[in-house]
Amino acid sequence: MAMVASLFAGGGGTPLFGSAPKGVPKDPYGDSVLLSRRQYQLELNGTPEQWRERAGFALRRAIAQGSQDPDGTISLPVSVYRGLGLEGLDELAGALGWRLDRERLRFGAMALKQVSAPH
Repeated sequence: MAMVASLFAGGGGTPLFGSAPKGVPKDPYGDSVLLSRRQYQLELNGTPEQWRERAGFALRRAIAQGSQDPDGTISLPVSVYRGLGLEGLDELAGALGWRLDRERLRFGAMALKQVSAPH
């Protein structure tokens, strides 16, 4: 029972299994499989600016963690950009040197590719 209570005590901000790699900032909206209070409020009545902040943080965090795919793409779950939309996510990604990989769009997540540097 104490184990279950400790999972909920963090408000969803603490990961249930493992943690973020060293040097990767903690997600203020929660790293857990559980919905944090802050993420719940965002889902309920978040403004476009709050969604932009959420998506920007998640994108910077995914870039810092690096790609798990051999082709160098990173993936973001729809829960981090839902209120921003794909156009807003593409704008944020472009500012960081990434772009949406629309060919790899899949249910529940969006893949992003790093833009090659001009020669």
